[in-house]
Amino acid sequence: MPEPRIACSTVSLRGVDAVASYQSAYREAFGAEALFELNYEWELDSPEQVPGLRGAVVSVHAPCPRSANFPNLGSRDPSVLRGSLEDIRRSAETAAAFGAGFVVLHPGYTLDIAVPVDTSRRLAALVRHAGAEARYVWSQGGSICAPGYCESAEYQRHREQAAANLAEAARLCADEGIALAVENLNPRVTYLFQLPAELVRVAHAVPQLGLCVDLGHLWISSLVHGFDFLHGLRDVLSTGRVVSAHVHDNGSQLGTRVSEHVVDAPPDGSRFGDDHFAIGRGGVPIAAAVHQLRRAGVGTLVVETLDPPLESVRRLARMLGR
Repeated sequence: MPEPRIACSTVSLRGVDAVASYQSAYREAFGAEALFELNYEWELDSPEQVPGLRGAVVSVHAPCPRSANFPNLGSRDPSVLRGSLEDIRRSAETAAAFGAGFVVLHPGYTLDIAVPVDTSRRLAALVRHAGAEARYVWSQGGSICAPGYCESAEYQRHREQAAANLAEAARLCADEGIALAVENLNPRVTYLFQLPAELVRVAHAVPQLGLCVDLGHLWISSLVHGFDFLHGLRDVLSTGRVVSAHVHDNGSQLGTRVSEHVVDAPPDGSRFGDDHFAIGRGGVPIAAAVHQLRRAGVGTLVVETLDPPLESVRRLARMLGR
């Protein structure tokens, strides 16, 4: 079975100079050329603008290049849906231009509005919506959802809307010779596809769709929704459709005294955050997860940390016995 490729998300590499510096450090450390996933804040759509990146990009994260909004396939607003599909199509064009194989997609939200890429505007929009859905907010910090949120009627309506639109999104990517991989999201009010079972279901419903399992997101979801992290990962891998994994650590944890009932605040001592820490800074059992990913034949592991990435790449390489 071929060994997985290790790539680095440009989320921690701000600009062309940072990419070049990382390429140089990687070459010195490994004696090989670095691989990348272009993240949703990447602004260039041509490899001619960045010497050395043609053939070094394995995937792009929609929208790529950067757009005003994230794709939101859960929207019932026709204009938002049209804009979302166009951003996915442009992302596939970017992927093809750089020689990448697939587009990674956050599939959608329990919102009909366009969801801004700009962090402050996005959080403001999500907080406004979370205020309207206060009964589902478990932790005000980050608008972490309560257990049971994924069974709410509002969530399920938007999830089915997103699932129905994924076939068209996958077709637009396929027209560019690019695959589409849906990523699981973290347990925040308005975010869809938080549960392993939802990825399994959509993989069966849309045969041309791939999956990207985000380990940090899966870890937070396992704490909030009460499933076993490694069992959930195994369920997603059992589809045979996982083409990539986002590898990063996370410091979220449940408190020592956990209430049996959902209240206005999370259990005493709990802490939740989508940290994107370097490997080893949090509590995610990454080595065990990487073992599962490797055995399942997942072809690409993307280090997606906000910390300087090279040490995480080294640790991941050691986990793979390199």
